[in-house]
Amino acid sequence: MLLLRINPKFRILAKSKPADECDIILLVNKFGHVPEQFLELVREATEIEIQHENGIYLRFWGPKGCVEMDDGYAISQRIAGAISIGDDGGGRVVFYMDGKSGFGLYIVGYGAIDADDATWITATLEELLVDAKGINVF
Repeated sequence: MLLLRINPKFRILAKSKPADECDIILLVNKFGHVPEQFLELVREATEIEIQHENGIYLRFWGPKGCVEMDDGYAISQRIAGAISIGDDGGGRVVFYMDGKSGFGLYIVGYGAIDADDATWITATLEELLVDAKGINVF
């Protein structure tokens, strides 16, 4: 349960009900392999808004939001294999991809959705939420 282990430097601002299995299937059908940690997270809650003590804001969408935002911004069409999972509330999308630093979480502006412009955050969602690793990227 990632939210139960969230780093004390984060504060949960809002969250919605957990995703049901139909939503999980929708997500997996859209992207193929979805990292288990993200599936674990959306089984706990969706539309999660958190803020780090330094003011950094992050939002993690539910499965439907992931699909809608990917379709709306053509993220996985522009970056092959990208799995969009959230945003920073400031014009940048957070997503998984196998990029220049390996597979993990990256961030890029909605206006420059390109793998070459993406910035590495960290290897796993657990490292970001539990260890607060990569928070300095935001």
